[in-house]
Amino acid sequence: MLGMLKKYTVELCPEVHGKLTNNGAPIENQLIERSLTYADEEYIDNCYTDADGKFNFTAKSIKSRLPGNILHQPVVRQILTTYNADKELYIWFTNQYDTACPDIYKSHLLKLAADLQNEEEVFELENIELPEFPLLVRSICSL
Repeated sequence: MLGMLKKYTVELCPEVHGKLTNNGAPIENQLIERSLTYADEEYIDNCYTDADGKFNFTAKSIKSRLPGNILHQPVVRQILTTYNADKELYIWFTNQYDTACPDIYKSHLLKLAADLQNEEEVFELENIELPEFPLLVRSICSL
């Protein structure tokens, strides 16, 4: 019973650093949107690329009582998007199945390299912390 009253830290997204290019050329002043969803709550923020095509977001965590409920399955959806010719492109789209972000996600999110000319691909990353849950990422990055 006491576990349901305790608030747990849920890591929605670690720090993000990336670079956006078009055929290798940096894109300046391009909108990058980050959407993070946990339970029924969505957190949205955005930034613009600088003259070198670089962008970043600070880490985002929340406090929640939900992880204390034995019936709760923690799922965090992380999405980074941009647009090209009115088409939404995923720089990063994944679900994490824990209250902590996997280390492999953290390492990739610190050095995203997205190019508007890349086709979106689905990458399967090794999940060392929870091997029973494969880590799938949809992205225009080279992971």
